[in-house]
Amino acid sequence: MTLPQAVIEAKESGSEVLELTSEEGHVYYFRKPGKSDMNRYLTLAAKQKLASAAQNLIYDLAIHPGRDEIKGMVDEKPGLMVALSNALQNAVGLNAEFEVKKL
Repeated sequence: MTLPQAVIEAKESGSEVLELTSEEGHVYYFRKPGKSDMNRYLTLAAKQKLASAAQNLIYDLAIHPGRDEIKGMVDEKPGLMVALSNALQNAVGLNAEFEVKKL
């Protein structure tokens, strides 16, 4: 499979790129969220603006499809914003689950 040019350029510039594939087979490429991206996300989410935080996260990190295309997709399928945001959060351990034992 040939990578989109935007993905190749992002990788060449040193970005770590994540490939997300939906159940329907749609492929999305995002820059891996860094510490500053997650701090910005958590700060906005803490202000009870979770939708805006999720939206900013996916729009800011989108490589291919680009920001405008992703916006159009989210307008058509609003739940996509949450699904993509969750996938990006999972990639950096935000939604990691742990087994807890009382000692």
